[in-house]
Amino acid sequence: MQEKGIISTHQFVWMLFIIITSFTALQVPGLLILHSHQDAWLAILGAWLLDVLLAIVYAYMGIRFPGENFIQYSQTILGKYIGKIIGILFPLYFILICSILMRALALLLSNAFIPEMPISVPLTVCYLIIAYAVKNGIESMARVSEILGPLYFFSFIVLFILLAPLIKLDNLKPQLYEGFYPALTGTPFMLSFIGICIMMSMYIPICNKPENGFLAKFIAVTMGSFAILIIVVTSIGVFGIDHASIMVNPGLQLTKYIQLGNFFERVEIIWMSIAVGAGIMTGASLIWASSLGISQVVELSSYKPLVYPVVLISFALSITSFESDTAALRFVFYSYPFLAIFVQSGLELFLFVMALLLKKRGSAT
Repeated sequence: MQEKGIISTHQFVWMLFIIITSFTALQVPGLLILHSHQDAWLAILGAWLLDVLLAIVYAYMGIRFPGENFIQYSQTILGKYIGKIIGILFPLYFILICSILMRALALLLSNAFIPEMPISVPLTVCYLIIAYAVKNGIESMARVSEILGPLYFFSFIVLFILLAPLIKLDNLKPQLYEGFYPALTGTPFMLSFIGICIMMSMYIPICNKPENGFLAKFIAVTMGSFAILIIVVTSIGVFGIDHASIMVNPGLQLTKYIQLGNFFERVEIIWMSIAVGAGIMTGASLIWASSLGISQVVELSSYKPLVYPVVLISFALSITSFESDTAALRFVFYSYPFLAIFVQSGLELFLFVMALLLKKRGSAT
Protein backbone atom coordinates (compact mmCIF):
# COMPACT_ATOMS: atom_id res chain seq x y z
CA MET A 1 0.00 0.00 0.00
CA GLN A 2 0.99 3.64 -0.42
CA GLU A 3 0.68 6.27 2.31
CA LYS A 4 -1.79 8.85 1.03
CA GLY A 5 -0.63 11.68 3.30
CA ILE A 6 1.67 14.36 1.93
CA ILE A 7 4.22 16.43 3.85
CA SER A 8 6.19 19.51 2.84
CA THR A 9 9.97 19.84 2.83
CA HIS A 10 9.69 22.17 5.83
CA GLN A 11 7.75 19.55 7.78
CA PHE A 12 10.22 16.89 6.60
CA VAL A 13 13.07 18.85 8.21
CA TRP A 14 11.38 19.37 11.57
CA MET A 15 10.16 15.80 11.84
CA LEU A 16 13.68 14.49 11.26
CA PHE A 17 15.15 17.04 13.68
CA ILE A 18 12.77 15.94 16.43
CA ILE A 19 13.61 12.28 15.83
CA ILE A 20 17.37 12.93 16.01
CA THR A 21 17.32 15.09 19.13
CA SER A 22 14.64 13.17 21.03
CA PHE A 23 16.49 9.90 20.72
CA THR A 24 19.95 11.36 21.25
CA ALA A 25 19.68 14.32 23.64
CA LEU A 26 18.19 12.44 26.59
CA GLN A 27 20.70 9.88 27.88
CA VAL A 28 23.29 9.64 25.13
CA PRO A 29 25.39 12.76 26.00
CA GLY A 30 26.41 11.30 29.36
CA LEU A 31 27.38 7.98 27.76
CA LEU A 32 29.35 9.76 25.04
CA ILE A 33 31.20 11.90 27.58
CA LEU A 34 31.98 8.76 29.60
CA HIS A 35 33.55 7.20 26.52
CA SER A 36 35.20 10.09 24.68
CA HIS A 37 35.80 12.58 27.52
CA GLN A 38 36.81 16.06 26.28
CA ASP A 39 36.91 14.73 22.71
CA ALA A 40 33.17 14.00 22.68
CA TRP A 41 32.56 17.01 20.44
CA LEU A 42 34.90 15.50 17.83
CA ALA A 43 32.88 12.28 17.90
CA ILE A 44 29.73 14.30 17.21
CA LEU A 45 31.34 16.05 14.24
CA GLY A 46 32.59 12.72 12.90
CA ALA A 47 29.14 11.16 13.23
CA TRP A 48 27.59 14.18 11.51
CA LEU A 49 29.95 13.81 8.55
CA LEU A 50 29.31 10.07 8.16
CA ASP A 51 25.56 10.57 8.45
CA VAL A 52 25.61 13.23 5.74
CA LEU A 53 27.48 10.81 3.47
CA LEU A 54 24.93 8.10 4.25
CA ALA A 55 22.15 10.56 3.48
CA ILE A 56 23.47 10.82 -0.07
CA VAL A 57 22.82 7.09 -0.51
CA TYR A 58 19.32 7.27 0.95
CA ALA A 59 18.44 10.32 -1.16
CA TYR A 60 19.78 8.65 -4.30
CA MET A 61 17.77 5.50 -3.63
CA GLY A 62 14.67 7.62 -3.08
CA ILE A 63 15.13 9.14 -6.53
CA ARG A 64 16.14 5.87 -8.21
CA PHE A 65 12.98 4.23 -6.84
CA PRO A 66 10.36 7.01 -7.00
CA GLY A 67 7.39 6.58 -4.70
CA GLU A 68 9.05 3.72 -2.79
CA ASN A 69 10.60 3.56 0.68
CA PHE A 70 13.34 1.08 1.63
CA ILE A 71 10.79 -1.57 2.57
CA GLN A 72 9.25 -1.41 -0.90
CA TYR A 73 12.43 -1.16 -2.96
CA SER A 74 13.90 -4.08 -1.02
CA GLN A 75 11.32 -6.19 -2.88
CA THR A 76 11.93 -4.40 -6.17
CA ILE A 77 15.67 -5.11 -5.95
CA LEU A 78 15.79 -8.58 -4.36
CA GLY A 79 12.49 -10.06 -5.44
CA LYS A 80 9.30 -10.59 -3.50
CA TYR A 81 10.39 -13.17 -0.94
CA ILE A 82 13.99 -12.19 -0.12
CA GLY A 83 12.95 -8.54 -0.34
CA LYS A 84 10.25 -9.09 2.27
CA ILE A 85 12.76 -10.73 4.62
CA ILE A 86 15.12 -7.76 4.31
CA GLY A 87 12.33 -5.20 4.31
CA ILE A 88 10.69 -6.42 7.53
CA LEU A 89 13.92 -5.72 9.44
CA PHE A 90 13.35 -1.97 9.16
CA PRO A 91 9.92 -1.81 10.87
CA LEU A 92 11.10 -4.30 13.52
CA TYR A 93 14.05 -2.00 14.19
CA PHE A 94 11.71 0.99 14.53
CA ILE A 95 9.61 -0.91 17.09
CA LEU A 96 12.73 -1.63 19.13
CA ILE A 97 13.83 2.01 18.94
CA CYS A 98 10.41 3.18 20.09
CA SER A 99 10.45 0.83 23.09
CA ILE A 100 13.92 2.05 24.15
CA LEU A 101 13.01 5.72 23.71
CA MET A 102 9.70 5.45 25.55
CA ARG A 103 11.32 3.60 28.44
CA ALA A 104 13.96 6.34 28.72
CA LEU A 105 11.25 9.00 28.57
CA ALA A 106 9.11 7.28 31.21
CA LEU A 107 12.16 6.83 33.45
CA LEU A 108 12.99 10.50 33.08
CA LEU A 109 9.46 11.53 34.06
CA SER A 110 9.39 9.17 37.02
CA ASN A 111 12.77 10.18 38.42
CA ALA A 112 12.20 13.89 37.87
CA PHE A 113 8.76 14.20 39.42
CA ILE A 114 7.44 11.10 41.21
CA PRO A 115 10.22 8.55 41.89
CA GLU A 116 7.78 6.13 43.55
CA MET A 117 5.54 5.99 40.48
CA PRO A 118 5.71 2.69 38.53
CA ILE A 119 7.25 3.14 35.10
CA SER A 120 4.16 1.55 33.55
CA VAL A 121 2.07 4.63 34.38
CA PRO A 122 3.91 7.22 32.24
CA LEU A 123 4.49 4.54 29.59
CA THR A 124 0.76 3.90 29.31
CA VAL A 125 -0.01 7.61 28.98
CA CYS A 126 2.69 8.11 26.35
CA TYR A 127 1.60 5.14 24.25
CA LEU A 128 -2.06 6.18 24.34
CA ILE A 129 -1.09 9.60 22.97
CA ILE A 130 1.12 7.93 20.35
CA ALA A 131 -1.70 5.64 19.20
CA TYR A 132 -4.06 8.61 18.92
CA ALA A 133 -1.50 10.61 16.91
CA VAL A 134 -0.75 7.77 14.49
CA LYS A 135 -4.45 7.11 13.95
CA ASN A 136 -4.85 10.75 12.93
CA GLY A 137 -2.30 10.28 10.17
CA ILE A 138 1.11 11.54 9.11
CA GLU A 139 -0.14 14.96 8.03
CA SER A 140 -1.44 15.75 11.53
CA MET A 141 1.84 14.57 13.04
CA ALA A 142 3.75 16.75 10.57
CA ARG A 143 1.77 19.85 11.54
CA VAL A 144 2.47 19.27 15.24
CA SER A 145 6.17 18.72 14.51
CA GLU A 146 6.25 21.95 12.53
CA ILE A 147 5.31 23.79 15.74
CA LEU A 148 7.18 21.68 18.28
CA GLY A 149 10.45 21.41 16.31
CA PRO A 150 11.37 25.12 16.34
CA LEU A 151 10.48 25.33 20.05
CA TYR A 152 12.77 22.41 20.82
CA PHE A 153 15.65 23.82 18.79
CA PHE A 154 15.20 27.27 20.34
CA SER A 155 15.29 25.71 23.82
CA PHE A 156 18.82 24.38 23.21
CA ILE A 157 20.05 27.81 22.11
CA VAL A 158 18.46 29.51 25.11
CA LEU A 159 19.97 26.87 27.39
CA PHE A 160 23.45 27.62 26.07
CA ILE A 161 23.05 31.40 26.26
CA LEU A 162 21.84 31.33 29.87
CA LEU A 163 24.54 28.91 31.03
CA ALA A 164 27.45 30.35 29.02
CA PRO A 165 28.70 32.41 32.00
CA LEU A 166 29.03 29.19 34.05
CA ILE A 167 31.14 27.35 31.46
CA LYS A 168 34.75 26.84 32.52
CA LEU A 169 36.87 26.51 29.40
CA ASP A 170 39.56 24.66 31.35
CA ASN A 171 37.11 21.76 31.75
CA LEU A 172 37.21 21.29 27.98
CA LYS A 173 40.97 20.70 28.02
CA PRO A 174 43.15 18.88 27.13
CA GLN A 175 42.08 17.88 23.62
CA LEU A 176 43.24 14.55 22.18
CA TYR A 177 44.94 13.71 25.48
CA GLU A 178 44.54 9.99 24.74
CA GLY A 179 45.10 10.40 21.00
CA PHE A 180 42.41 9.92 18.38
CA TYR A 181 41.05 6.68 19.85
CA PRO A 182 38.26 8.18 22.04
CA ALA A 183 37.00 10.36 19.20
CA LEU A 184 37.27 7.68 16.52
CA THR A 185 35.49 5.02 18.59
CA GLY A 186 32.94 7.55 19.81
CA THR A 187 32.03 8.43 16.23
CA PRO A 188 30.27 5.15 15.31
CA PHE A 189 28.66 5.12 18.75
CA MET A 190 27.19 8.55 18.09
CA LEU A 191 26.32 7.66 14.50
CA SER A 192 24.17 4.79 15.74
CA PHE A 193 21.90 7.32 17.44
CA ILE A 194 21.99 10.17 14.94
CA GLY A 195 21.43 7.58 12.22
CA ILE A 196 17.84 6.99 13.35
CA CYS A 197 16.98 9.63 10.76
CA ILE A 198 17.10 6.83 8.18
CA MET A 199 13.43 7.59 8.65
CA MET A 200 14.06 9.91 5.69
CA SER A 201 13.45 6.90 3.46
CA MET A 202 9.88 6.72 4.78
CA TYR A 203 9.37 10.46 4.26
CA ILE A 204 10.81 10.89 0.76
CA PRO A 205 7.93 9.11 -1.05
CA ILE A 206 5.32 11.22 0.76
CA CYS A 207 7.15 14.55 0.44
CA ASN A 208 5.64 16.99 -2.05
CA LYS A 209 9.16 17.52 -3.39
CA PRO A 210 10.99 14.18 -3.04
CA GLU A 211 14.05 15.59 -4.78
CA ASN A 212 14.61 17.68 -1.61
CA GLY A 213 15.25 14.56 0.46
CA PHE A 214 18.97 15.15 0.86
CA LEU A 215 18.53 18.86 1.59
CA ALA A 216 15.95 18.11 4.30
CA LYS A 217 18.19 15.47 5.86
CA PHE A 218 21.26 17.72 5.72
CA ILE A 219 19.49 20.60 7.47
CA ALA A 220 17.89 18.32 10.08
CA VAL A 221 21.03 16.38 10.97
CA THR A 222 23.08 19.59 11.10
CA MET A 223 20.63 21.23 13.51
CA GLY A 224 20.33 18.02 15.52
CA SER A 225 24.09 17.58 15.81
CA PHE A 226 24.42 21.22 16.83
CA ALA A 227 21.82 20.75 19.59
CA ILE A 228 23.61 17.65 20.89
CA LEU A 229 26.93 19.50 20.69
CA ILE A 230 25.45 22.24 22.89
CA ILE A 231 24.44 19.71 25.55
CA VAL A 232 27.81 17.93 25.51
CA VAL A 233 30.03 21.03 25.54
CA THR A 234 27.91 22.85 28.12
CA SER A 235 27.76 19.77 30.38
CA ILE A 236 31.53 19.34 30.33
CA GLY A 237 32.11 23.07 30.76
CA VAL A 238 29.73 23.43 33.70
CA PHE A 239 30.07 20.09 35.52
CA GLY A 240 33.49 18.86 34.45
CA ILE A 241 34.29 15.44 32.99
CA ASP A 242 34.03 13.47 36.23
CA HIS A 243 30.53 14.63 37.05
CA ALA A 244 29.10 14.93 33.53
CA SER A 245 30.12 11.38 32.62
CA ILE A 246 28.10 9.80 35.44
CA MET A 247 24.91 11.79 34.85
CA VAL A 248 22.00 9.89 33.35
CA ASN A 249 20.60 13.05 31.79
CA PRO A 250 23.06 15.99 31.70
CA GLY A 251 20.59 18.16 29.77
CA LEU A 252 18.00 18.00 32.53
CA GLN A 253 20.63 18.72 35.17
CA LEU A 254 21.77 21.78 33.23
CA THR A 255 18.27 23.26 33.22
CA LYS A 256 18.22 23.08 37.02
CA TYR A 257 21.07 25.59 37.09
CA ILE A 258 19.01 28.23 35.31
CA GLN A 259 17.38 30.96 37.36
CA LEU A 260 15.91 34.14 35.92
CA GLY A 261 16.18 36.56 38.82
CA ASN A 262 14.37 35.60 42.00
CA PHE A 263 10.98 35.17 40.40
CA PHE A 264 11.36 32.44 37.77
CA GLU A 265 12.79 29.08 38.81
CA ARG A 266 12.20 25.41 37.96
CA VAL A 267 13.00 26.08 34.30
CA GLU A 268 13.53 22.34 33.92
CA ILE A 269 9.75 21.84 33.92
CA ILE A 270 9.41 23.93 30.76
CA TRP A 271 12.32 22.17 29.05
CA MET A 272 11.01 18.78 30.14
CA SER A 273 7.57 19.56 28.73
CA ILE A 274 9.05 20.36 25.32
CA ALA A 275 11.39 17.34 25.44
CA VAL A 276 8.57 14.97 26.40
CA GLY A 277 6.35 16.35 23.63
CA ALA A 278 9.16 15.85 21.13
CA GLY A 279 9.77 12.33 22.45
CA ILE A 280 6.12 11.41 22.05
CA MET A 281 6.09 12.74 18.47
CA THR A 282 9.19 10.68 17.75
CA GLY A 283 7.45 7.62 19.15
CA ALA A 284 4.46 8.38 16.93
CA SER A 285 6.70 8.62 13.85
CA LEU A 286 8.35 5.29 14.71
CA ILE A 287 5.02 3.52 15.27
CA TRP A 288 3.66 5.02 12.04
CA ALA A 289 6.71 3.80 10.11
CA SER A 290 6.52 0.36 11.72
CA SER A 291 2.81 -0.04 11.02
CA LEU A 292 3.15 1.21 7.44
CA GLY A 293 6.19 -0.97 6.79
CA ILE A 294 4.58 -4.15 8.11
CA SER A 295 1.41 -3.44 6.13
CA GLN A 296 3.53 -3.14 2.97
CA VAL A 297 5.29 -6.42 3.68
CA VAL A 298 2.07 -8.36 4.29
CA GLU A 299 0.28 -6.40 1.55
CA LEU A 300 -2.57 -4.85 3.53
CA SER A 301 -4.63 -2.04 2.06
CA SER A 302 -4.15 0.19 5.14
CA TYR A 303 -1.67 0.42 8.00
CA LYS A 304 -4.21 1.66 10.56
CA PRO A 305 -5.47 -1.79 11.67
CA LEU A 306 -1.87 -2.50 12.74
CA VAL A 307 -1.41 0.60 14.88
CA TYR A 308 -2.80 -0.79 18.14
CA PRO A 309 -1.04 -4.19 17.86
CA VAL A 310 2.29 -2.46 17.11
CA VAL A 311 1.78 -0.05 20.00
CA LEU A 312 1.04 -3.00 22.30
CA ILE A 313 4.18 -4.86 21.19
CA SER A 314 6.35 -1.78 21.73
CA PHE A 315 4.73 -1.17 25.12
CA ALA A 316 5.40 -4.75 26.18
CA LEU A 317 9.03 -4.51 25.05
CA SER A 318 9.47 -1.27 27.01
CA ILE A 319 8.40 -2.96 30.23
CA THR A 320 9.73 -6.50 29.90
CA SER A 321 12.95 -6.29 27.88
CA PHE A 322 15.17 -5.10 30.71
CA GLU A 323 15.18 -6.26 34.31
CA SER A 324 16.46 -2.90 35.52
CA ASP A 325 17.35 0.59 34.32
CA THR A 326 21.02 -0.34 34.58
CA ALA A 327 20.45 -3.26 32.22
CA ALA A 328 18.77 -0.91 29.75
CA LEU A 329 21.71 1.50 29.85
CA ARG A 330 24.18 -1.36 29.36
CA PHE A 331 22.23 -2.50 26.29
CA VAL A 332 22.21 1.04 24.87
CA PHE A 333 25.94 1.44 25.49
CA TYR A 334 27.30 -2.00 24.52
CA SER A 335 24.82 -3.76 22.21
CA TYR A 336 22.59 -1.23 20.49
CA PRO A 337 25.32 0.51 18.41
CA PHE A 338 26.20 -2.74 16.58
CA LEU A 339 22.56 -3.48 15.80
CA ALA A 340 21.92 0.11 14.70
CA ILE A 341 24.93 0.32 12.39
CA PHE A 342 23.90 -2.97 10.78
CA VAL A 343 20.39 -1.74 10.00
CA GLN A 344 21.10 1.94 9.30
CA SER A 345 24.23 1.52 7.22
CA GLY A 346 24.75 -2.16 6.41
CA LEU A 347 21.32 -2.99 5.00
CA GLU A 348 20.97 0.22 3.01
CA LEU A 349 24.47 -0.04 1.51
CA PHE A 350 23.71 -3.67 0.63
CA LEU A 351 20.52 -2.60 -1.16
CA PHE A 352 22.43 0.21 -2.89
CA VAL A 353 25.12 -2.14 -4.20
CA MET A 354 22.60 -4.77 -5.28
CA ALA A 355 20.53 -2.15 -7.11
CA LEU A 356 23.62 -1.16 -9.09
CA LEU A 357 24.79 -4.72 -9.77
CA LEU A 358 21.35 -5.99 -10.77
CA LYS A 359 20.58 -2.74 -12.61
CA LYS A 360 17.30 -2.37 -10.79
CA ARG A 361 15.35 0.84 -10.99
CA GLY A 362 11.87 1.85 -9.92
CA SER A 363 9.09 2.88 -12.26
CA ALA A 364 8.37 6.57 -12.55
CA THR A 365 5.07 7.55 -10.95
